Amino acid sequence: MTVYDSSVLIEYLDGNSAAVEYVEAHFDERAVAPPLVAFEVYQGEVFKSGPADFDAVDSALEWVTIVDETPELARAAAELQNELHQQGAVLTARDAFIAGTARGLGDSLVVADSDFDIDGLAAVLDVEFL
Repeated sequence: MTVYDSSVLIEYLDGNSAAVEYVEAHFDERAVAPPLVAFEVYQGEVFKSGPADFDAVDSALEWVTIVDETPELARAAAELQNELHQQGAVLTARDAFIAGTARGLGDSLVVADSDFDIDGLAAVLDVEFL
C-alpha cells in the first residue's frame, strides 16, 4: 500500500508523465491518502480559472482510498514530528500529518515536491520522490 501526497495527485491530474507512469506502474496496489491530501487537491479546483469541478476530481482519483483520521494516526504524526524535531529537522504540521499517516499505517509515502526533502525523514520513513 502507498500513501500519496497531494503533490503526486496534482501532478497526476495535470498529466505529468512521471506521476502518470508511477501511478500506472502501481495501479495494482492499494492507494490511500488522508483527508488533508484530498482537501489540498480540491483547493486546486477552488483557485483555478473557471468553475470548480469537484466531481471530475473524484472521478479521476477514484482509485485512491481516503483513510479515516484516527487518534492513532494523529499520534503517529506527532511522534514522527517529534523525532525529526529532536534531530533538528522540521516538517510543517500538514506535511507531518501526511508523513505520519504513512508511518502509522506502516506504508511508504510518495511525493512529487521538495516539502518532504528534509534531513532524517528517509531514515524513519520509506519516502519515494518522483
